[in-house]
Amino acid sequence: MADTEYEGEMDRGRAALAVRDFRAAYRHFGRAHNLGHDVLADHLAAHRGRLAAAWKQRRWDRVVAQLFLMGGAALFDRNPRNPSGVA
Repeated sequence: MADTEYEGEMDRGRAALAVRDFRAAYRHFGRAHNLGHDVLADHLAAHRGRLAAAWKQRRWDRVVAQLFLMGGAALFDRNPRNPSGVA
């Protein structure tokens, strides 16, 4: 179920970005981030969405924050495919 919710939020974020509703896009990508936090690829995709929204708004503080968070996630995520550690 979470995958469907994650994809739905990502889709809504992309749709909002397409119509330049940056506030809604940032919010939807934030929800997707929370839903996809346990899978590195999903986690990073949500940050890329937030980065795109911030970039288009020229919100340089948010651009820097997203780049920092993406780097941290990529460097420190120890098990992106199996976050629970269960085989």
